[in-house]
Amino acid sequence: MSGPVATKDLTVEAPRERGAELEGYAWLPRMLDKARAMLAGSAGSYQFGCPVDHTCMARLGIAPELVLDLAARHGDDHAVLDALRAHGIPSAAEAWFDAQAVEDELQATGNYLRVRACDELPEAEGGRVFAGAEHGAAVSVVMIDAGPADQRESHTHPVEEVVVVQQGAATFFLAAQQARIVRAGEVLRVPAGVPHRWVVAGDSRLRAVALYGAAEIVTSPA
Repeated sequence: MSGPVATKDLTVEAPRERGAELEGYAWLPRMLDKARAMLAGSAGSYQFGCPVDHTCMARLGIAPELVLDLAARHGDDHAVLDALRAHGIPSAAEAWFDAQAVEDELQATGNYLRVRACDELPEAEGGRVFAGAEHGAAVSVVMIDAGPADQRESHTHPVEEVVVVQQGAATFFLAAQQARIVRAGEVLRVPAGVPHRWVVAGDSRLRAVALYGAAEIVTSPA
């Protein structure tokens, strides 16, 4: 069994090759090199958390935080693997994937699963906003988290809005006359160009997701 692995300075050398395996586990050696370098501030252009890293972690059923914690606590790759096995990762055969094929696909197409933490998104439109234009998407999303009695003033959008209520309830007002309480587990559509507003109903927080078929959310006061 090998001993501790020295933390690589990835500003002057590359991490272990893409095809390197640890007891049959694909990509782990390269990912651990990047994790240790990130912790040491010497990752350079080899950032931990690339799409292939996430493919590896998805196959193992683990989170980036666990990899970083174990990389910080264990200089020996085999000790990291022992700890991962204690967390219940699948066998090497079950978790194996062709890392080079993933990398080749990324380079050829540029397609990857782009993920953003909700709490890192800017606040606007009554919630946290995923503006499609800023993320290469043709749709935009607002994650609403509002307390009792909170409300959104009357406004319009040039495109339809679809709202999925996940928790709590809100009274939605449409145009001059209509009103309806929309509760958790319900989905509503707001027509394009029609004034609307909402007020949180009851004593529970409102958590909802509003979706727009546009790369940018255009809002006008009504």
